[in-house]
Amino acid sequence: METSGTFPLFGETGAAATRQQPGASVLADARIGYRVSPQFGVAFGFAGGRSETIGKTAASVPSAIRFASPSLVTLDAPGLKRREAGYHIQAVWFLPVSGSGDTALALSGGPSLIRLRQGVPRVAIDSAGQTSITVANETGAAKGVHAGVDLARAFSDRFGVGVFVRYVAASVDRPSAADVKVGGVQAGGGLRIRF
Repeated sequence: METSGTFPLFGETGAAATRQQPGASVLADARIGYRVSPQFGVAFGFAGGRSETIGKTAASVPSAIRFASPSLVTLDAPGLKRREAGYHIQAVWFLPVSGSGDTALALSGGPSLIRLRQGVPRVAIDSAGQTSITVANETGAAKGVHAGVDLARAFSDRFGVGVFVRYVAASVDRPSAADVKVGGVQAGGGLRIRF
């Protein structure tokens, strides 16, 4: 992901660009649903994740003594935190698994709403022209779609365990960057409870 911006200094305009790669994050996932029939159900899901990365910033800084002679500097931008929260409305299709009444396979899909909070580096220039990095938070939201598969095994009438893989496709426009990809491949596992 790349962000860019400009800033005024000494009667000129400087520019800065940062490249950062979102890191992998631990995902918290919860869903609640209702089985309309043996083959079909509906559900609402929430998934949230958080990661932290280091960005690399390159800046063109105007000179205090010579016009049109900028200095090129590179800076690390540590502590760039990214948080995603996804809300998913799911249509669920249950498929029979031959030879095992305790195992269920389900396909799901539907619309998603993703909220993003991203730490973005800003180049700060003091009166002597020295550069440093500050971090500001930008937020955005996007509508998208998702599809996934879930495999669950029941241990009793109420309890079981399961694993899932889901792909979420969406992109967010932020003040410093357009079309920022959010969602992607998500996977996990955990407890299943029937009410």
